Amino acid sequence: MENEDTILWDIKAPVRDKVILSLDIYGASETKKKPAVLLRTPYGRTTDAIVSTGKFFASRGYAFISADVRGRGDSEGTFVPYEAEGKDGYDLIEWVAKQPWCDGSVATWGSSYSGRIQWYSAVLQPPSLKAMIPVVPPSDPFVEDPTGVASPLNVSWEFLVSGSALQNTKPVDWQKVYLHLPLREMDTLTGRKMPHWQVRLDHQEVDSYTESISYQDKLDRVRVPVLHISGWYDDEQIGTPLNFAAMQSHKDKSVSENQYMIMGPWGHAVNTSRVIGEFDFGPTALIDLLDVEARWLDRFMKGSRKDFPFQKKARIFTMGSNEWKECNSWPPENTSESMLY
Repeated sequence: MENEDTILWDIKAPVRDKVILSLDIYGASETKKKPAVLLRTPYGRTTDAIVSTGKFFASRGYAFISADVRGRGDSEGTFVPYEAEGKDGYDLIEWVAKQPWCDGSVATWGSSYSGRIQWYSAVLQPPSLKAMIPVVPPSDPFVEDPTGVASPLNVSWEFLVSGSALQNTKPVDWQKVYLHLPLREMDTLTGRKMPHWQVRLDHQEVDSYTESISYQDKLDRVRVPVLHISGWYDDEQIGTPLNFAAMQSHKDKSVSENQYMIMGPWGHAVNTSRVIGEFDFGPTALIDLLDVEARWLDRFMKGSRKDFPFQKKARIFTMGSNEWKECNSWPPENTSESMLY
């Protein structure tokens, strides 16, 4: 280890079945133990966005760890979506906590797949997990796809994450693929066999498999503060307010009282554009989200009582008036439901 500004590349960490995962470490210090923020991703741990994020958290007094999940990037093993993520996450959280540069406290952070798999680890209650920031996490199978039929969109995702590196999806005629029947042949029409697409089609009713990749029926096992983040135009948006409301109903008040949510006028790539389609939500639509996340973490990872970014529990962007409002619950207090159709 050179100094805190040195990024430690391709560090190896074992999990319980001896598979070795690859990770990078930002902000590690030889002289000062720090709380850590852990990202696990199937999309490549060394992207420009991740490097920038790692440097940001390091500048705010955290060690930041970006890891390739099992079977992706430089990590060993076979990538089977969701299958090993709970146990692997538990083991990596505890590995990080034991490192000489960590003070024993670990938070998890990440979006989309990286948001969902945080929940898989959290329900297993790793002792060193102290906080979570799941961004745009997909929901359980029959919340995400209520009819039970796998969405054709999943074919393109399965194609993207086939193999150990991200695949080029541009050569495929996706319009032709999406309109094809039967669904069983959609994967081969792309020119690539995708075993997990076939698995999805094998389990279109609730069974032991769908239960094994569900987490929303186990939220009572989660024991940490959570900052839930999504956007109104995110295709996975349904999960974030559901998870926030469920965690606010947790029987342990130390958990229920430490749930926070941000819902912006954003798509799946949150906080990257103020424009959706032809509509511009104005100059307040984008916020310094990383700064908000760091200040939120400071309370639960460092015990700071200063500069907390919330006055109430949820910060919601109200479309139409195009302004941010705060409330203490979801649905907000003093609101009523309307049947639209």
